[in-house]
Amino acid sequence: MIAGLLVHPIGYAVLMASCIGIMFIEFYRMTLGNQNKTGQIFGFFAGILLFVTTYIMGRYGFSAARFWLMSLLIPVTAVWISVLYNRGKDSFRNAALLFLPLLYIAVPFSIFNFLAFNPLGMFQGIYLLALFLILWASDIGGYLIGMGFGQKNGHKLFPSISPKKSWEGFIGSLIFSQGMAFLLFKLNMIPFAWYHCVLLALIICIFGVIGDLTESGMKRYFGVKDTGSIMPGHGGLLDRFDGALISFPIAITYILLFFIN
Repeated sequence: MIAGLLVHPIGYAVLMASCIGIMFIEFYRMTLGNQNKTGQIFGFFAGILLFVTTYIMGRYGFSAARFWLMSLLIPVTAVWISVLYNRGKDSFRNAALLFLPLLYIAVPFSIFNFLAFNPLGMFQGIYLLALFLILWASDIGGYLIGMGFGQKNGHKLFPSISPKKSWEGFIGSLIFSQGMAFLLFKLNMIPFAWYHCVLLALIICIFGVIGDLTESGMKRYFGVKDTGSIMPGHGGLLDRFDGALISFPIAITYILLFFIN
């Protein structure tokens, strides 16, 4: 991940597109199983194509991405055609699940491109890495403080969805994320005033927890423990990126609103 965000924009594109593809597979396996495999394939390609379109838009400008943007109609239309040929009683419920990862996975990762490239198309993956470092610090703080103080006599954060999460762990997430943001500010990895770093860390921490709870709710609804097994003991990529899927688009929007003219 670190190499993909720092070395070269092509490596970044391959890394992120691969992550999107794997998460689409995990999502479809969790929600649809073997239902409408054709629709799943076209949904998968629609997600990858959406990311590629915004990558080209960020790196080369909108005019270079027009063809790719229009080509999105092909897999999206193919998904609808596959729904028509799957005439089960749940065909249109399944259609919603075919399109949901476009909104839940592909759109957030596509928004990454508008931070990974500046308005002149220059690669600046280090800023995206800074957001990941804050999120990782938040996760570590939530785990350590939650395990140490929130498991036995702690105050449950959202027991109906995630019984192990506690307010103590949430406070740990806040502390660790703010500590990482301060460190990045001192290292000039985040070229903003200190109070903007505080707000970015707050956004990533709060909405990262919401993203975590959202994915936990989906897993509970569909009756699975992990979305995948790509990382033993940690689950799938969707389990690892759940916080980023909701928090990063909001954090990037904040950056674009205040710092990109």
